[in-house]
Amino acid sequence: MGKLIVALDLDDKKRIYELIKRLGNKVDFYKVGIISYFTCGDELIKKLKKEGKKIFLDFKFFDIPNTVKNASKILIEKEVDMFTVHLMSGEQVIKSIVEVKQKLKSETKIIGVTVLTSLVEKEIDFLNIKIDKLVEKLVNYGYKWGIDGVVCSGQELEMIRTKYKSPFLIIVPGVRIDEKNKKDDQKRITTPEQAIKKGADFIVVGRPIYENKEPEKIVEKILSKIKNGNKNMD
Repeated sequence: MGKLIVALDLDDKKRIYELIKRLGNKVDFYKVGIISYFTCGDELIKKLKKEGKKIFLDFKFFDIPNTVKNASKILIEKEVDMFTVHLMSGEQVIKSIVEVKQKLKSETKIIGVTVLTSLVEKEIDFLNIKIDKLVEKLVNYGYKWGIDGVVCSGQELEMIRTKYKSPFLIIVPGVRIDEKNKKDDQKRITTPEQAIKKGADFIVVGRPIYENKEPEKIVEKILSKIKNGNKNMD
């Protein structure tokens, strides 16, 4: 069953807390990225946990093994529900995080980042590989190394879900209510229904919600589309 994660990518503490309050019980999962974390710090994580919300911490770790391992230990001890690490950081990094998780007997999910949804083919020409092939390779290795799921665009979603079934998680950002709306930096986009139909466990939506004057109504609309997508999977 696909679910919604609302991205709190705002640099205004008042707006962040106001959004959480307005959405109330409609949303139980939030993405905390570098913008909202640098704005609010641990206070935001504590607030979300106090209100019984789930947390997807999206820092996209990409550093040397020891640094990522120690940073991951801190996040796991904070009991966030999921956090991200770049799969390009390699086997040693990923396996060190998996080892920490196992040692702490944690339920926190390690999510591998593949290729950012803001990138298109021409921007990775220098790698001499197509995006879908690169994503496929990264997911294959990440799965072998022990990650719990991946972040990918809607364009690679079906390919991944065909090969990797639940409980392997697939999280899809770059979700827009209207696929024709391409006024921002998200390029490999999809709609809520399309993502859910193709097997996404979670869709991440930010700007369409927090840039709207009535975010509650937008969330209701997205949830309705998710419901339709889930029905079409039955």
